[in-house]
Amino acid sequence: MKQRVKLLVRPTVKGKRRWIEVNPKKQYEPGTIFTLRWLPERAKNYRYESCGAVGLDSALRQRMSQEIKLMKEPETEAEPAKSPLQKQTLEELRDAFLEDKSTTFKSDGSSIDGDTVQTYKLVTREFLDTVKRTMPSQITRQDLKNWMAQLRKRLEHNSVCNYYKQIAGFLKFCGIDHRTLLPKNERPKPTYGTPEAFTQEEMTKFFFAITDEREALVFEFLLKTGARKNEMAFLTWDCLNLSSSPTVRFGSADFRTKTGTERTIPLERELANKLSVWREKNPTTKYVFGKNGDQPYSKYLRVCTTIAQRAGMNPEKFWLHKFRDTFATWALRRGVDIRTVQHWLGHANITMTQKYLAPEQGEHAQNQINKAFSGGRIDHEASAG
Repeated sequence: MKQRVKLLVRPTVKGKRRWIEVNPKKQYEPGTIFTLRWLPERAKNYRYESCGAVGLDSALRQRMSQEIKLMKEPETEAEPAKSPLQKQTLEELRDAFLEDKSTTFKSDGSSIDGDTVQTYKLVTREFLDTVKRTMPSQITRQDLKNWMAQLRKRLEHNSVCNYYKQIAGFLKFCGIDHRTLLPKNERPKPTYGTPEAFTQEEMTKFFFAITDEREALVFEFLLKTGARKNEMAFLTWDCLNLSSSPTVRFGSADFRTKTGTERTIPLERELANKLSVWREKNPTTKYVFGKNGDQPYSKYLRVCTTIAQRAGMNPEKFWLHKFRDTFATWALRRGVDIRTVQHWLGHANITMTQKYLAPEQGEHAQNQINKAFSGGRIDHEASAG
């Protein structure tokens, strides 16, 4: 008989979880979860059944038992049996989903960021509270649309897209393909416009209004390195080289960057000097910008908007990631090649960096056109004659 039941494990390969068939000769770590998969007669979708965190021999016996059971069944099933996932409530599946995320390890051996797991926890909680369903099979197209309508009352479109992607993953875990609920033209798709950058005048006013030394260093560091918020918050002194050729390294054994790869970039000399002075004032701390007993601190958004308001500018036009966007935009406009900027930002793909190649506007554009055509006087009267 052709083997109908496969025994699978689901490790993380290149940052993604994949189903891989078990090799009976391989040694598997204790606690490995084995899963059975088979395709019922006349069915289009596979059925999955967890063997649990049992040993390999026990999992192989379960596979054999399932094969024998299938052999005894009639060729045509009157009604496909419900999968184990369908028998569990959404609340039970949410607990299992969160446990799955919190115990998932990436290809580089690091676990999923705690903030990411917390976001999954909050998003799934809000989703279940909104749809008010008990079983996965009760989820409808209208449930998804109502949930997104609630999100749009307080979130921008791209944030709704991120939340939808997370719920799509949760639904898949529950055995539901979101594509069968919402047609393609109704699923939210992110839109990426040209990143906004601060002007030189805005930055001059902003830094003039700062009165706290730590805050001044934080925002100058974000502006002159293009660091992400958490890269700044979790930066330790051993990642800084403040010698004659100063550099900063993002990524360490204690902190994983967004892409999981380390990168080292040069530090602007004036900033390096200020950091050296800051180190002299804080000789025993671990984190460069730590607070509250030398703990990582990243909640600078309110500080940022308060400074902008103090400087007489619109606080709604100030957010932390805009410092990173400004770093990239200024670097490209001032002649740094795009491959170097890609490395400095830690982008996996150069197309992510190309979005900063935006046309200049306003005064900058006027200066460029004046520079391009200065000295090139055209005599209309002479040409007319």
